[in-house]
Amino acid sequence: MSSEIPEEFAGLLTVDRSIIYPISNLSALYFIYGFYVLLFGICVYMMRGRQQDNEHLNHNLYLSLTVVLFVLSTVFVAAKTVEEVRRSIFLFTTLQTGDYEPLLNYLTIDVTKTVIFALLNIVAVLMNIAAELMLIHRCYLIWGSKKRVAVPLLTASILINAVGLVSAIAQTIGIKDPDDESTIVLFNDGATAGFVYNIVSVVINSVLTLLTAGRIWWIHRQVVRIHGMHINDTLISSVSRIILESGVLYPAFAIVSLITTNTTTMHAMPFDFWAPMVLIAGVAPTLILVRAKLGKNVKSLQIQISDIHFSSRPAPRGDDSVLSRTQVYSTGNPYMMAAEFQGEGSEQRFVDEKEAR
Repeated sequence: MSSEIPEEFAGLLTVDRSIIYPISNLSALYFIYGFYVLLFGICVYMMRGRQQDNEHLNHNLYLSLTVVLFVLSTVFVAAKTVEEVRRSIFLFTTLQTGDYEPLLNYLTIDVTKTVIFALLNIVAVLMNIAAELMLIHRCYLIWGSKKRVAVPLLTASILINAVGLVSAIAQTIGIKDPDDESTIVLFNDGATAGFVYNIVSVVINSVLTLLTAGRIWWIHRQVVRIHGMHINDTLISSVSRIILESGVLYPAFAIVSLITTNTTTMHAMPFDFWAPMVLIAGVAPTLILVRAKLGKNVKSLQIQISDIHFSSRPAPRGDDSVLSRTQVYSTGNPYMMAAEFQGEGSEQRFVDEKEAR
């Protein structure tokens, strides 16, 4: 066995590629997945409570999609772990023994490697489909269940995810036989389609985020304009901020992944940004659900505390207690608040007339 490393293996058989790079990849992946496990547990716990009849179907849909995203993420993490560990073992064993035949077989005709590669790419597309379905449905509801909003978004999502599946299949076929020129061409075409898929996915997710947050802001402005009153600006800004901050996670990771993959070499990257990007596709919609649910629970707690606070006060007149209750319950739905505000005005005019007599 020759002590010199062949030129075609020189870039692979290094300490960085065989030990450090796999460790950094898995560390970044496990960090995000650990956060996701905690987030998923909180989400399921908070969504177990009973829902109103008009929220039951939406609640079941979101819970089902959240579970699907988590299961797919778990499969992805397991497959990625096997891929990194197997590659590291082959590289390290070759460095230790100097026998290049097992490594050559792994790089060219290893069936397990091909299956894992296909599984990773297909699961990534399926996660994106589930995440986009959840975001599109939420956007559809916020826009008043208008089909002209949902249909273009669904069409774009279906078309681009079909491109993603085709890209995954083409690349899988392309890596089966690297010595065949036709398969190499097919792999390169699949990689190009995957690049387009990632860019358009970023655009769709960004549009969904802006449409949802923008619609909430617009509804709030309309209520303020029509009723001439400020309706819980803090709540509206918090909801919009939750959607913007959580919704921008996937586009941000995708952009970083695209830039690093296409502008730097593998040796210059601290870890592979593609795997964390895939997990973020599941983390982002789950994070929106948890943050929104936490905000709702805090709001409910504030109302209960206000109830206790006001009921503990002595009420000198029946009219004053009516006004106090109106102040307590005017912190929820903007439309309900406007109606209560009008009711409060009528009661106040009645009190003024009574005192004038």
